Amino acid sequence: MPQNLSSGVRELVVMTTGIMNVDPSAFPEGSKLSKLVFLNNLLQVIPRMAFNKLMALQELEISGNHRLEELRMGTLSELGNLTTLVLNFNRFRVLWGGLFDTLQKLETLQLKGNVIDELSDDLFHRLTRLHLLDLSLNMISTVKKEFFRKLSHLQILRLGYNLMDALPPDAFDTVPRLRELSLQGNKLVKVPRALFSRLALLEKLNLRGNLIKELAADAFPAKAKGAEHGLFQNLTALEHLDLSDNAITGLPRDTFIGLSELMVVHLEKNNISSLESGLFEDQDYLEQLYLSDNALQSVPVGFFDSFIAYNMIRLHGNPWTCDCHLLYLHDWLAFGSGASHDMSNVYCGAPSFLSGRGLVSLKREQLVCTASGSSHLQSTRAAEPPASRPGETLPTSGCVVQETNSTISVKCAMQKCPQFKLLTWYHKEGNTLNFLTEQRYLQGTQCLNSTITIAF
Repeated sequence: MPQNLSSGVRELVVMTTGIMNVDPSAFPEGSKLSKLVFLNNLLQVIPRMAFNKLMALQELEISGNHRLEELRMGTLSELGNLTTLVLNFNRFRVLWGGLFDTLQKLETLQLKGNVIDELSDDLFHRLTRLHLLDLSLNMISTVKKEFFRKLSHLQILRLGYNLMDALPPDAFDTVPRLRELSLQGNKLVKVPRALFSRLALLEKLNLRGNLIKELAADAFPAKAKGAEHGLFQNLTALEHLDLSDNAITGLPRDTFIGLSELMVVHLEKNNISSLESGLFEDQDYLEQLYLSDNALQSVPVGFFDSFIAYNMIRLHGNPWTCDCHLLYLHDWLAFGSGASHDMSNVYCGAPSFLSGRGLVSLKREQLVCTASGSSHLQSTRAAEPPASRPGETLPTSGCVVQETNSTISVKCAMQKCPQFKLLTWYHKEGNTLNFLTEQRYLQGTQCLNSTITIAF
């Protein structure tokens, strides 16, 4: 510590030294010190009277002291003007009830990176002006509403990277002004119904890196038309939602209904195998959607129609099945998106002869469906192609391929009758057989279904 510190000093930073103790006599009477920082030192003990002369102090940080295991009761008792207290990356395990009782002007409290495994119900009950509470990177296994019952002005709550595997449905009922809630890196398996139902002002929610497998339709409650019995509450301020790196397999169609302010949604690194039509129909302001590294094989026709050119969409790392069901995505990527910055990284996972091929590198005629073991030709409507560009003619038909008794039948529903061409590829053991046929209809004939049979 510096010797003969002037009472007029306003800020003092003690960083990366070998000091192990804070001597109360180092601070003069009448000190005007407003900011005091101890960062990355070797502090082991802070005497109870260490800060008694620092009644003007507004910011105090004691961080990065890996031998400091506790703050004694009374250590902060004379710091009634403190607005910011940072106690990150020490070795605190237990914080005694009443430790913060005199800090009634406190707005920011950071306790990140300690080994706290338990919180007393009344630890924060005098911190009625608190706006930010950071408890991330600890060993907390549970939270309950009693912890936060007096924190009615709390706006940011960070609980990421703890050991929580479950949360009570009313855990956040007493913090209705929350704008940011971080729960990433825990062991949560389920999101309880109504967990967020009181968080009408929430703008950012982070659940990344948990073990969540499924989401109830009302997991993220929103005020929906026709909702009864208060099933859907207000969560319409939500702008940023991160559900990445979980084990989610599917999303009910109304998962995000009413969340009209959503701008960023992270769903990457899950096990999502299908998407429901209209999943994002309420998201007029959605700018970023991350669906990469899932188990998606196709998307519903029209799924991306509401997305506009500047949207960022990530689709790579999925095992796309490149058949007729992917015509819509193919056309959207090729002609309608400009939004998926990694569209050249969208590769086919099936069928085997197209595995590893880039979807946008394929021609529409290569995206065909096969059906075997039935004499009935099923009608499948292909996705409508996008509007053609100048000088460009796009396909106007959808085709179904079927194999029956070594005979391949191709049935096409034609929208333009005067002339059509059918080009097929037959793959076997690396060999390719191209077959081209051309059929002309007389002018004025009505559109017909034409079935062409090819026997190999």
